Amino acid sequence: MSRPLPSDVPSVLPLSRLSGAGVMPLLVLLCGAALSLGAWWTLARARQAADERHLEADLRVHHERLLRDAERLMMVASSFQGLYLASQEVSGREFAAHFDILRIQATMPEVLAVRYEPVLPVDPGRPGLRYGPALHERPAGLQALPGTPDEATEAPARQVARDLDLVRLEPPAARPDGRVLLHVEAPVYGGGEGDPGTPELRRRLHVGRVHVVADAQRLLGFRPLPSPAGADLLRLDDLGPAGTPPQAPQRLAQAGEAVGARRLLGEKMIEVGQRRWRLGLERGLAPAGLAGAPLLAGLAGLLLTLVAARLVQRLQQRADRSEAECRRLGEIGQHAAATMQRIARHDALTGLPNREAFQEHLAERLGCWAGPDEQSGLLALLLLDLDRFQTINATLGLEAGDQVLLQVGERLREQGGGRALIARLGGDEFALLLEGLPDEASVEALAQQLLHALSQPLQVDGHALRPGASIGIACIASGAPAAALDDPALMTRADAALHQAKRDGGAQHRMHRTAAPSAEDADLLQLEADLHHALARGELELHFQPQFDARTLSVVGAEALLRWRHPVHGMVRPDRFIPLAEASGLIVPIGRWVLDEACRQAQQWSALAGREIDVAVNVSARQMIDDHLPGEVAEALRRHGLAPRRLELEITEGIAVRDVDQARGLLERLHALGVGVAIDDFGVGHSSLAYLRDLPVRRFKIDRGFLRGVPADAGGARLVAAMVSMARGLEVGVVAEGVERIEQLDFLVEQGCEVVQGFLLGRPLPADDFLHRLLDDAFGHRGRS
Repeated sequence: MSRPLPSDVPSVLPLSRLSGAGVMPLLVLLCGAALSLGAWWTLARARQAADERHLEADLRVHHERLLRDAERLMMVASSFQGLYLASQEVSGREFAAHFDILRIQATMPEVLAVRYEPVLPVDPGRPGLRYGPALHERPAGLQALPGTPDEATEAPARQVARDLDLVRLEPPAARPDGRVLLHVEAPVYGGGEGDPGTPELRRRLHVGRVHVVADAQRLLGFRPLPSPAGADLLRLDDLGPAGTPPQAPQRLAQAGEAVGARRLLGEKMIEVGQRRWRLGLERGLAPAGLAGAPLLAGLAGLLLTLVAARLVQRLQQRADRSEAECRRLGEIGQHAAATMQRIARHDALTGLPNREAFQEHLAERLGCWAGPDEQSGLLALLLLDLDRFQTINATLGLEAGDQVLLQVGERLREQGGGRALIARLGGDEFALLLEGLPDEASVEALAQQLLHALSQPLQVDGHALRPGASIGIACIASGAPAAALDDPALMTRADAALHQAKRDGGAQHRMHRTAAPSAEDADLLQLEADLHHALARGELELHFQPQFDARTLSVVGAEALLRWRHPVHGMVRPDRFIPLAEASGLIVPIGRWVLDEACRQAQQWSALAGREIDVAVNVSARQMIDDHLPGEVAEALRRHGLAPRRLELEITEGIAVRDVDQARGLLERLHALGVGVAIDDFGVGHSSLAYLRDLPVRRFKIDRGFLRGVPADAGGARLVAAMVSMARGLEVGVVAEGVERIEQLDFLVEQGCEVVQGFLLGRPLPADDFLHRLLDDAFGHRGRS
């Protein structure tokens, strides 16, 4: 609903208020007329330019067509020349038939005649050489154009054409009716055996000439286009023989009338039959006066100006009513823009600056340190990552995780005070930037203070949580080299220190110093580089640890274990290279190879042993988030003909509950294929049993750590017994790994464990050794009956 006008705003504003005592409408009128006239003139010039472009295109088309038709005239002459070269005798009937075969009258209306002109009368002493009359006689009354050479002048050119077997254009000639005729001449040689080949033979065997006579006007074939300046004129001029200085142009043909002053739009040069032609397009100059159009444009502009003045008056009234509203909306817009800017540069959960804002500030501060102004102390970057955040998220849910992040942000603000820029980079990773600290000891003291603050319990939904944290530190001192003042390099150094703190057990800080990397770091880098080529070089191999029926101790399957036989270091421990493969992403192609090779070996063993052998393959976290995994499994089973029920994929408990919905969807697709899924290292994680109950799992695999003291350790024995009982209640099978003593085996059998594996019964073996023992039935504990 519109608001009422203020009392000091009149309902109808006088025009003088808008125009300054009537000057504004006049100015608007003059400007409108000027703009209308300018628009008309611009459109006229654009139309003229467009016409000229079209004419230039027409000129190109006529040039190409004229060149094509001229070459056809030359081809006709050459064709008749070939008629004589191929036969010792050409009759008049054959001559006319050749004329008809070429369809000259139907397809080349510009051709008036084709005739044969012998050099000497026919020699009756030469048998087989008889020349019939020409189809057309040479027209009478032809006159050479002014400036063209006479017969005597043309004689040397004809002799050159005779000796070199050239098809040429003779000088044009004019008919009495004013038309210009073109003569294409081709030398004719006797003998009937083709071109003699040498100038001497050509002179001796030269018997005549073939002439193709054409009308230049018809050859031009142009209809002038009407234009405001009159019809266009297309002209064709002869410039004389090629290879000689240009002579005065002789008009061969033209289309249109040359009336009044004209201007040349374009020219094209043509060289055909040893002569040069020039094709030109002209247009008359446009008349200067088109006075009606500007007047109409001015009147139209005046009318539009009057309408615009009335509209301006109405708009001014509305503007006065809404001025205050506009100011209010402007203030709202400014506030909204500031809010959007803050939202875009701050984390929505904690209110701290986000990664983008932090990196901009870091780059700005590093630029200051690289400048000429002297900086004092140290610039320190601290990257902080929570140690147990994923466990809290998986156990208590995302809302509890958000509460933890909020309280961690508050504690960082309390500890950093006004000294540090604090940001949340994403997930559970935070960053602090400090300047002016006196030395590295002060930085480490602050890091220890932060660790202590985060080790204190956080109250979340009645739980006292201690997420703990690890910190990586990178510092820059005044006078540092330019390479150190690069923000990606500084972030990389701090991140490397953070990972070192994580590897060392967490809940501590590490500082990255610019000293040379340790020998261990260098070895890991080289090992990672070698790992990129290990699969292609055939250095990876599978070892298989047998799995046994707990009661009969017969082999029922095997777990595929990845091994790397390095050409220099020998057998590399899995705990060294598998983390490198996972960090670099190589675990995906390597896991694909492991899956394919395990299926192949299982099918081969079953065929040779005469009984089914199942195979278990470990699946990494990277593979679990890959939607292509079910398709790769199905393809490996199909390729090797392995029944899906004989393949079991082992995933860790932490992977299964990290993203339950995603894991459930993937496992259900695998279950639909008929493939079994086992939860590896069961009981090690902190997952909810409700999650595991809802997943399509075939078996639980009890971690070796729970069997170390069994059965002597009563607590451990009760825990293992509870695990087996719980699995039986969930209708899930149980595999116990790490069985190394006979007492452990007997205890597991008593508890109802179905499948066991461990050093007591069989160590991991290469595929060939596994097959030999399988065929020899050499597996199992030798001391147990």
